[in-house]
Amino acid sequence: MKAAVLFKYNEPLKVVDNVTISPPKAGEVKIKVVTTGLCHSDVNVFEGKTPVPPPVVAGHEIAGIVEEVGEGVTRVKPGDRVVSAFIHPCGKCRNCASGKENLCETFSQVRLKGTMPDGTTRLSLDGKEVRTFLGGGFAEYAIVGENALTVVPPDIDLEKIAVLGCAGLTGYGAVNSARIEPGETVAVVGVGGVGLSVVQMLKASGAGRIIALGTKKWKLQRAMELGATDVVNTEEVDPVKAVKEITNGGADVVIEAGGNEKTVQMALDLVRIGGRVVLVGLPPANAMIPVRIASIVRNGVTIIGNYGGRPRVDMPRLLEMVRLGKYDPTKLITGKYRLEEINEAVKLLQQGEAIRSLIVMK
Repeated sequence: MKAAVLFKYNEPLKVVDNVTISPPKAGEVKIKVVTTGLCHSDVNVFEGKTPVPPPVVAGHEIAGIVEEVGEGVTRVKPGDRVVSAFIHPCGKCRNCASGKENLCETFSQVRLKGTMPDGTTRLSLDGKEVRTFLGGGFAEYAIVGENALTVVPPDIDLEKIAVLGCAGLTGYGAVNSARIEPGETVAVVGVGGVGLSVVQMLKASGAGRIIALGTKKWKLQRAMELGATDVVNTEEVDPVKAVKEITNGGADVVIEAGGNEKTVQMALDLVRIGGRVVLVGLPPANAMIPVRIASIVRNGVTIIGNYGGRPRVDMPRLLEMVRLGKYDPTKLITGKYRLEEINEAVKLLQQGEAIRSLIVMK
């Protein structure tokens, strides 16, 4: 099997054609990959900021066709067109049973180890194990748990919806956890794939002013096209002053999708007294971000950490939003690349010159 393998952090991926993939075990599904979105979380793996041990195959926004199913699989069958979430719920732990499968306890124990829930891998190269990051979609085939998969209706193009697996599901979870009330003012920090998904979903949810903050003019323009009422270029003006002037004191809700110290602190400074801050951007695994606790306490600010959405519940809803035209994931796609061109796509994302690139297996 052909796959783009990271052998060492901060080195280019190597596309090799002799990776061995084992059959799916109980509860697992083998997918023939059609396309996989390239996300900044993948780049964090390549740079060692998310330290999944190499050799590793990344790629977690997977769309493809079911090739084979393991014992006991009932949610999909061979031939089904599917999209995979970056969260792979076990369906049995306490959180899964209580409706919080995005916080699956079993999955949380292995997601940075690059293994399946049983602690083993399904890929190998020259007799040595190869790990995967949240699916391993930068390859011709991938094996994931059935609970991560949702069947895609035949009238929806797989390339159109691959980014639902992370950008869409994370954006949906962020807006859902914020409990947006009609007319509330919301600031969105970061206008990448997640941020632009959030903007679209805020518009669909009935939010009032939607203020997008970022550093790239073309991305801010895209945010306006997708539903933002105001934009703030954080490199050209004081973002806190600008937002407080627009909102007369601060946003009711701030959704942070940048995932670094500067954007997290900015989010806390943008919110009004008594407001809510939702953190969805993922900084490096060992990042320590200082927070002024006294101001949070005095101002009664609620901080909500949100890790994506619930694959079996929210992904079908996302697909319906796509069908109804309320969420357009194609607006996030800035390029398509063959697997052999993946390093070019990675470079553009690192430079901030891409939102989402699709790696197509053709």
